[in-house]
This record gives sequence, C-alpha cells and structure tokens, in this order.
Amino acid sequence: MRNQKWVTGMVALCLASATLLNAQAEEKKMIADFNAPSPNNVNGDFGAFSPNPDERVFLCNESLDETIRQGSTGSSLRLTYNVDNGGAYNGFWLKFGPADTTFDGSAYTKVTFWIRGDSKVGIPNKIKVELKSAGKIASHYVGEITGDWKKIEIPLSEISKAGVDLSKLTEMTFVFEQRYASPGTVGAINIDDIALEK
Repeated sequence: MRNQKWVTGMVALCLASATLLNAQAEEKKMIADFNAPSPNNVNGDFGAFSPNPDERVFLCNESLDETIRQGSTGSSLRLTYNVDNGGAYNGFWLKFGPADTTFDGSAYTKVTFWIRGDSKVGIPNKIKVELKSAGKIASHYVGEITGDWKKIEIPLSEISKAGVDLSKLTEMTFVFEQRYASPGTVGAINIDDIALEK
C-alpha cells in the first residue's frame, strides 16, 4: 500500500511538473527565430517584397546571417534595402502559418523582436511594422535603431484598436519607406526572434 501511494504521488508530481512546463512554454510563442530557411516556427512562409516585380534597383533583399545574431547560436534575418528614390518603399513579409490559415494570438499581450542596424552601410531612421488580419492592417513605427541589438515590444492592444482581429492573425511585415528611412535610405538591418509574449 505504501508503495502504491508513493507511485501515485510521483505520477501526480510528474503531471504537475509537465503542466507547469507547458504553461511556462506558452508564456512566449516563437514565430520566427530565423535559424533555418522558410518556413518559420509556425510553418509560415516569408520573403522580401517590392511593389514592382520588375524593379532592379530600389529593392529589399533577405538572407540568413550566421555572424550577426541575437544569442550565441543560430542566425538572424538580414535585410538590405534601397529606397533612395521619391516615394520608394519595399520590405519583408512573414505569414503566421501555412497558406489560407490564421493564428490565434489573443492570449498574448505583445509582439516582440530584436533589431540592429548596420552602421557601415546605413541605418533607417524609422521602419514600419504591420500586423494583419483579414482586411485589416495595423501599423507601428520603430525608430532609434542603432548598431546594437535592441528589443522592440509592440502592445497588441494597440494593434486590436486598429481593427486587427488578434484571434485571426495572418501576416506581419517590415516596411522601408523613403520618407521615414531618410537620411538612411540605403542600408541594412538584422532582425531576430520574432515572438508573441504574455
């Protein structure tokens, strides 16, 4: 009988520990750590974009950078861009899951990521970050980008006030715009560890 009580107690302890670990794990949902090519951590594709598919100069290009990263292992996303022309814009998009699916982010309070600029080639003054659900887009501008890693936290309450349905997130974009990037209209940034956090 004593052994049976001990086994029962150990099983209960293991279940409680597993529940606690799962709860802790869900405090932060990694969307994209850029440690591997597309798809991201939630099986969504990602890539650079330009408004004109025939554009050859005013472009954004993406690559995985194993030398500049947040943390001691893996890689980060490197974006090089050129918006040195009136009205030019381009950027990077990532999906919150496979095509034609949505992601429920309603349990989280903020979207976070790490960013750093490349002072050797140029740093944008500001970039625009967009979160989207069906037919709705919320924008948030990020400035004060330097050559050091900086953690950005965007409140999801701000996103939902713009009409985005947090329970049906579809896409996130980073946009370089000539008027906001200036004077750094040509340059590069690195982004790492895009996540939703409580």
